[in-house]
Amino acid sequence: MRVISYFLVLGLIFSGIISCKPKKSADEILPSDTTKKYPLIWSEEFNYDGLPDSTKWSYETGYLRNNEKQYYTNKRTENARVEGGILVIESRKENWKGFDYTSASINTLGKDSFPVNSRIEIRAKLPKGKGIWPALWMMGTDIITVDWPACGEIDIMEYLGRTPGVIYGTFHWQDASRSDSALHRAKGDSTRLNDATENFHIYGVERTADKLSFFVDDNYFFEFRADSTVKKDLFRHPYYLLINTAVGGDWGGEIDTTIFPQKYYVDWVRVFDMGNE
Repeated sequence: MRVISYFLVLGLIFSGIISCKPKKSADEILPSDTTKKYPLIWSEEFNYDGLPDSTKWSYETGYLRNNEKQYYTNKRTENARVEGGILVIESRKENWKGFDYTSASINTLGKDSFPVNSRIEIRAKLPKGKGIWPALWMMGTDIITVDWPACGEIDIMEYLGRTPGVIYGTFHWQDASRSDSALHRAKGDSTRLNDATENFHIYGVERTADKLSFFVDDNYFFEFRADSTVKKDLFRHPYYLLINTAVGGDWGGEIDTTIFPQKYYVDWVRVFDMGNE
């Protein structure tokens, strides 16, 4: 037993060493495309354990939208936690406040927002199975006053368990050319990534005053340029970030009840200043 315990301790020490991410200064962190020398202006490296950092993240709570089947919990480590240098969003099949599933949706609203001429990168590994719907997305910080879709929505990455290997990027807005203020418009595209649920990849978007460029691992797959239907300042105003996993709903579709729990892993989030590009 003494020998077994000795090697067990060594193993635990070694695993602890390799699971901890070395801390880097802002000057050391570059965009994933290192030919672009943009300075870092905000990051979340998840170099701690426990609940997501309350100085950076808030929670959406309860039942929210899209006929989804999950209840988003607040400050519950079973659904949102940081461990081993990774954010884990865990979706569970369990009875909670009258719902059959729990999950988490964290965001930076009221904490941090991100300006025009910026590049957002998120390194993540996605959950899988029918009914799972993880996303990395942004909305305008004026959502409280103008509501959706007038605030604008940038879906950096959406993944549907029912369409394995497909990554979606989309922009949503309110049609400014119509008198019907409720008219919602959207445009997007997709790319294939067959190992999104097995390996980490970098998902991102570059924002300028008139263009959005979506990419996965620096491969650009969708570009959207503002047209006459887009409110003039919609690309220019600040946006906040959301990270969540939905279950089922209008787009998530039918749920395979045997897949749970499912974990969505986020290694880091980084925002770079693109200057006047």
